[in-house]
Amino acid sequence: MQQPRPRVPSPTMNFVIAALLGVPGLLNVYGGITRSSVGDILSGLAALIYAALLVRDALHIKKTGLPAIPQARMLLIGFGCLTVYLIGMFMKHSG
Repeated sequence: MQQPRPRVPSPTMNFVIAALLGVPGLLNVYGGITRSSVGDILSGLAALIYAALLVRDALHIKKTGLPAIPQARMLLIGFGCLTVYLIGMFMKHSG
């Protein structure tokens, strides 16, 4: 019997999601620096970190066919970045 092919994330979708996170992340960091807003910088950095992680993972998938980080760990890192992003948004809108 043949083994089922392991599910691997799409590198193309990783690049798309990284771009969708990276561009606003850069704008938030830039806006935070110009307005001296810690909330903007924090939320922008969280988005940029996760975008960089997605790009790294996509490049590894293209090179080896397997993700660099297991999906369970990637999910936990994503929730961590989301938490930091939301804390930054709270700081941005509360002050």
